[in-house]
Amino acid sequence: MVRQTVYVLVLCWCVLSTREVQAITNQALLLVQKVQHFYQDTHNFVADFEQEVLWQRGQTVRFSKGKVWFEKPGRMRWQYTWPEPYLVVSDGRKIFFYSPRDKQVMILTWGKAFSPKLTLGFLNGRGDLLRDFRVVGYEELDQGQAALDLLPQRQTPQLKRLRLIVNRKDGLIKAVWFWDCLDNLTKINFKHVHRNIVLAQRLFLFSIPKGVEVIRQE
Repeated sequence: MVRQTVYVLVLCWCVLSTREVQAITNQALLLVQKVQHFYQDTHNFVADFEQEVLWQRGQTVRFSKGKVWFEKPGRMRWQYTWPEPYLVVSDGRKIFFYSPRDKQVMILTWGKAFSPKLTLGFLNGRGDLLRDFRVVGYEELDQGQAALDLLPQRQTPQLKRLRLIVNRKDGLIKAVWFWDCLDNLTKINFKHVHRNIVLAQRLFLFSIPKGVEVIRQE
């Protein structure tokens, strides 16, 4: 599930939707443009996150939280701290998934981890929400926020629907909801977001610990 979550979020550092409407207002399109400009002007960011996964089968819920760092093009670090440590690191060429509990490291190339062209576009900083997604819903929320409902122009098993919860004022993404092809729902809330700051490059480097099993899918 961690791999699927990372797959979706690198699409645009964003989120997904629920219901389709017949007409999209100018407000919705203007907000999508704000989100797009915010994304284009963001070279890196760091945030705390809380993740909730609702499995359609069995109606089970799984919670986790941690910290995430992104830097264009294609560098990222997802550090899960609860309920157990888990680490995902990309140096821009390879993705490392490390489970301390299982003493296992999985290594994938970009093409293996994020094969669809859409995903690679966002990793390279060339994603375009209006080109790659269809806006199907808009809803104003409390606290100056709004929800944008999006459908990918090309569905994948990992991403069926997307909802972005954003600040109406500047387009800052506050939360991402996404459904996969089985209608499992993942909600991720971002807190304490800082962008365009100096990040240590060691955050995006990974050294394989001694004594762990290494699975390579390169």
